[in-house]
Amino acid sequence: MTNGYGAEQVVTDCGIDVGGGGHQPDLSVWAKGRPPRPARSSYAGTAGLLLAVEVVSRGSEIVDRVIKKTEYAKAGIPRYWIVERDGVTTVHRHSLNAETGEYELDPDGAQPLAWLLSTVPAIA
Repeated sequence: MTNGYGAEQVVTDCGIDVGGGGHQPDLSVWAKGRPPRPARSSYAGTAGLLLAVEVVSRGSEIVDRVIKKTEYAKAGIPRYWIVERDGVTTVHRHSLNAETGEYELDPDGAQPLAWLLSTVPAIA
């Protein structure tokens, strides 16, 4: 188990089809019994995808904070977390607003990674 999710649900090497192309998040979490499946391309479709996580690296700030965030929202991925490489490794948790089609920062959205690793985050 990985923080309450089965090993088959937590994937580190899976490209996601976001329509018109794809991205490979640093980590993705899938619904139980709904592993990644190929879509129109060599990338997996978004059916069953609960969460995409990106770790911001020097040089990827704009891609992770703007481009991927926008494309993941358009693809309907319910949650997007951005992990900062700051002193506490802050995780900014976003949820998709069904009405606007954009991500909103969760009310308690910024948490240190250590806190998230010691809990079972509700993402289903």
